Amino acid sequence: TKNFTVEKAMDAGLVFGGTPDEVFEQIVEFDQYAGGIGNLLLMMQGGELNHDNTTASMKLFARHVLPRLKEYSANRDAMASAAE
Repeated sequence: TKNFTVEKAMDAGLVFGGTPDEVFEQIVEFDQYAGGIGNLLLMMQGGELNHDNTTASMKLFARHVLPRLKEYSANRDAMASAAE
């Protein structure tokens, strides 16, 4: 609908956005809510975001979010194995 904003999509857990720290926390919260994420498919460009802003966002994600997600995932999997 016309009243559906990016902020509302973020609040609903449909979109991750913000600073690298905020995006990491949003993904972790979603992972915990969903009972684990095996694969995460990301669309890094949308709306009127131009090429330069898209690639800058992708680089921020690769540098600041992805390494933390890998560490989080490894720790989560190790804890699950230990509990079995």
